[in-house]
Amino acid sequence: MLSYLFGTVPGDAFSYYYEMMALIVLLVLGSIVLKNIYKNKVRNKDFVFKKLYKKTPNRLLYFAIGFIFLLVLRYEEIPYFSMRIWMYLTSIGLLTYLGFQTYKYFKVYPKERDNYEARKTVKSEDNSKNRYLPNK
Repeated sequence: MLSYLFGTVPGDAFSYYYEMMALIVLLVLGSIVLKNIYKNKVRNKDFVFKKLYKKTPNRLLYFAIGFIFLLVLRYEEIPYFSMRIWMYLTSIGLLTYLGFQTYKYFKVYPKERDNYEARKTVKSEDNSKNRYLPNK
């Protein structure tokens, strides 16, 4: 198993070029879609979404660029850089990142949004109550 993952020259038996290209295209398209969703949410003054997901589209592009780089290295069979472990580690990193973002969207984002709305209503009540008091 270790010789399979850490083989310095894995050879030309890599038959997943089309699947990897599809993943890269999916990451780029996902980045474009998330950038548009982000712009719409920010335009509608969703400050919690702005805070939580500002870097997500760019990071998806970084993963796509990393996969392109690894795919080119694998195609050219460059020793040490085309090792299978790099592709597996990048894939595990992508899955971990997507899982964390999904967790944030379904668990953290609703709580933060409710917290923000509660703070906003408390501030508006305080402002209306203290409107006629002199500033100190």
